[in-house]
Amino acid sequence: MKIYLKLNHYNKRIYSLINSLKLKHDENCSMGLIINHDSLELYNRENFNQKSIKVDFTSKKNNYRCFHFRKKNEVLFKVAGIKNSYFPSILDATAGLGNDSFIFSFLGCQVLMIERHPIVAALLKDGLQRGYQDKKIGHWLKKRLHLVVNDSSNMLEMPISRPDIIYLDPMYPSHNKKSLPKKKMQLIRKLIGYNYDSEILLNISRKLAKNRIIVKRPYYAKPLSKDKVNFTITTKKHRFDIYQPF
Repeated sequence: MKIYLKLNHYNKRIYSLINSLKLKHDENCSMGLIINHDSLELYNRENFNQKSIKVDFTSKKNNYRCFHFRKKNEVLFKVAGIKNSYFPSILDATAGLGNDSFIFSFLGCQVLMIERHPIVAALLKDGLQRGYQDKKIGHWLKKRLHLVVNDSSNMLEMPISRPDIIYLDPMYPSHNKKSLPKKKMQLIRKLIGYNYDSEILLNISRKLAKNRIIVKRPYYAKPLSKDKVNFTITTKKHRFDIYQPF
């Protein structure tokens, strides 16, 4: 895949990562990757005022959410059905920037992320590699959170174990022009567009998951499928529709 590559520093690790995903420099791309001293960042070449983004599992936001974790307040704890002695294996079939997968892994679950877009996968790989080396979280992150670069529509053919849960958080159109997504997601949307195969992915997931399929939706969105939703958990901005496997 072609992308504008901006070299701020030479980093052997990041160059190896870029080459492994076959990313090629293109002067005409509207989106670019910045190779910094020790991180890879995505930016919009058509709007230099828009802040670049990277995957950072050691960010202040993640540290705060983990440090202030309370079972009754963490919705992902509830939707996964985590108990004192039950930590389900989770396959995140629409990994994106890995935010929810990171929280699931922090909660004690084994999480496998699948990401099909090579540039998003590059950001994820960079974030994972840095996270694995972190003194605070690296020891458990490298045991619980992993990435496969592939198309989730191929899940049934992949050499992977059947997960207890499959998690879907597909990209969706904005409700209206006033309710723009967060800046990070604006960049990701510009890069990859929307997920038009979400219902197909849900049906595939229901053939593979052992216990449940969780679909994260904005509060205003219709369910992905006309099939019965087993139960729903809601927050102010989101709705989690839980489906039973076939």
